[in-house]
Amino acid sequence: MKVLTNEGFARKFGDKIKELGYELITYSEKNPNEKEDYGEDILIGAINLKNIDYKNHKNLKYIFLTSVGIDFLDLKYIEENKIILSNNNGAYDDPIAEWIVYGLLQVEKNDMLNIENQKNKDWNRRSRGFNLYGKKALFLGTGTIATAAARRLRGFEMDLNGFNTNGRKVEPFDNVYSLEELDNVISHMDYIIMCLPETEKTHHFLNKERFKKLKKGSVIVNISRGATIDEDALIDALKSGRVKGAALDVFEEEPLPKSSPLWEMDNVYISPHISFICEDIEERQFNTAYHNLKAIKNDEDFKNIVDFDKGYWDKNN
Repeated sequence: MKVLTNEGFARKFGDKIKELGYELITYSEKNPNEKEDYGEDILIGAINLKNIDYKNHKNLKYIFLTSVGIDFLDLKYIEENKIILSNNNGAYDDPIAEWIVYGLLQVEKNDMLNIENQKNKDWNRRSRGFNLYGKKALFLGTGTIATAAARRLRGFEMDLNGFNTNGRKVEPFDNVYSLEELDNVISHMDYIIMCLPETEKTHHFLNKERFKKLKKGSVIVNISRGATIDEDALIDALKSGRVKGAALDVFEEEPLPKSSPLWEMDNVYISPHISFICEDIEERQFNTAYHNLKAIKNDEDFKNIVDFDKGYWDKNN
């Protein structure tokens, strides 16, 4: 069987792929559609796959993603053509969980001012500050990233709350609320942490109406997908003080346009979709795809097969 991936990925993991008995084919990211059909059975990649016209690849049977998100793919085409799709759910839980804690601390400890004072050699002692302990956090989504972050925040003696569609109990959350309950409880929360995948149902899940229901002075963290939050509504909420601050790693348009007002806000912490970056990134990138490559050879079970009805992998299928 033939495996197609980009040249950079092949340099990192090509030997392991070939050791399993696969023929390795590569494409250039500068010219991914140099060939109309590479003849591969298996395609491996992440968001770079949005640039390759895999609909012309007639032998394609499997797509193994190194990313968690799948919204950049044509899921309808993949489902209709019975292509098996896996994502990398769970691979980046630890670094993203740390990033969530980091984002909350950035806002509450006014890190923007701290860094500015240090640059200016300004010994500016403040008499007022904010804490994480004793606060109420609401995770929108109770998947593996959310649970990993909640476990880390437990040490701050916070009230940890989760949201999923049916209110299904998930550890380590103190409470989990359903869609019917959400709008009644969201106004009591200090922190709103977006961990939902992007689907038709979650597009602009935090919208203008929900922002009006937030507790005044709340904090937003988004590590999922930019489109799960109505960015214009977020900007308005930040300007009005309804939202005290935000730590954002994802945006509706990436790269974030230089014209975005978010760049100029001293209560917004911006990072360029890097919350998953960590020192063992390469191992985390390849683990699921490698497992599934071995599963084909050994006729074993795959990991992280996407549920097309839901639009994401779900351990509770």
